[in-house]
Amino acid sequence: MFDLRKPSLSPAWKANRPTVAALATLVLILTSGRALAQDTPSQPKATPAEAPQPEPAAPAEASESKPAVSAEVTKAETPPPAPPAPCPEVAPPAPPAPPPVPTVEWKAQSKGGFIMTSGNSQATNVNFGVNGSRKEGNNKLELLAGVAYGRSKNLVADVDTTTTPPTITGLHRDTVVNTNNWATKGRYDRFLSENNVAYASTQWAGDKIAGKTLFGGGQAGYSRQLLKDKWNLSVAELGYDFSYERYVEQPGKTVDPVTIHSARVLVGETLSLTPATGLTASVEALFNLNREAKALNASTGNTGVDAFHDLRINGKLGISTNLFKKLALGVSFTLKYDQNPAPRPIPAGAPAGTTFPTDRNVSWAFSDKVDTLTEINLLYSFF
Repeated sequence: MFDLRKPSLSPAWKANRPTVAALATLVLILTSGRALAQDTPSQPKATPAEAPQPEPAAPAEASESKPAVSAEVTKAETPPPAPPAPCPEVAPPAPPAPPPVPTVEWKAQSKGGFIMTSGNSQATNVNFGVNGSRKEGNNKLELLAGVAYGRSKNLVADVDTTTTPPTITGLHRDTVVNTNNWATKGRYDRFLSENNVAYASTQWAGDKIAGKTLFGGGQAGYSRQLLKDKWNLSVAELGYDFSYERYVEQPGKTVDPVTIHSARVLVGETLSLTPATGLTASVEALFNLNREAKALNASTGNTGVDAFHDLRINGKLGISTNLFKKLALGVSFTLKYDQNPAPRPIPAGAPAGTTFPTDRNVSWAFSDKVDTLTEINLLYSFF
């Protein structure tokens, strides 16, 4: 061993001084090369003698992985899961819109006329009528009523038949009722579609001048709109008619009521001539289907009328024009035909107990088969 603490005093130090210097130089070279290799990795590789030694392994503490964290610690340190995001609220579907409320269409109209004369001609005639309808959706209800009454005071001569020639001794007036009728009607229409309608109606009336104190009944059937445009409304109806007729009683004679079952056919037209003027026309035919066992036959004077031998036709033609906003002028013509008319009432002024001949058939024992009515009225519309 060398004693480095006292190099100047040891003879061995002096003898081995070159060797020690060489070893020191070698250590210095080796040490400098290692440092240079670490500081300058981009330098070219050293010669095998100068190749750097592999680096010592890292301490165990640095190379070992960190110990696993316990489940409790992980659970404590791990934040709780976030609550699920709330689902967006979906608004409930809106309830279906209610169907539109059907509009209600009201119509109401009245008509009337009055005639009164005095002096040589003394007569009074009056007529009045109302009609109205209500339509809502597919339902329509119509009501109408009318009355007409008229009487006249006719001159009658007082004659002395004992003189030659017979001499009029005075004059007086007899009051004669020449118009006495009334009528009511109600009708319900159910619109199955725009052009198809089912209908039902009832009507009751009286006409003592025509020999009927009460007549009427009911109808039901099908109505079809044949044409409907801006100017025209054409309809055709087919159905059933039931009629009941009660006649004016006659002295010493029994006139039984009659029931009639008929097929009904009607054709009607409403035409707008101008925006202010309209025309209506209709024809109704009733064909009796049953034998009227209690009816008096106007053709033979006997009892009983066979089927299809009591045809009744009702025709009407009318025109109206607006005078003001709610006031109009109307003219109408009505024709009624009865193939087997009612027995004629005893004319006013006949002596008490007077009857028609019973041993023979006379045409004037029955009312006329044709009646006509012409009216000129002012029409006022409320709606």
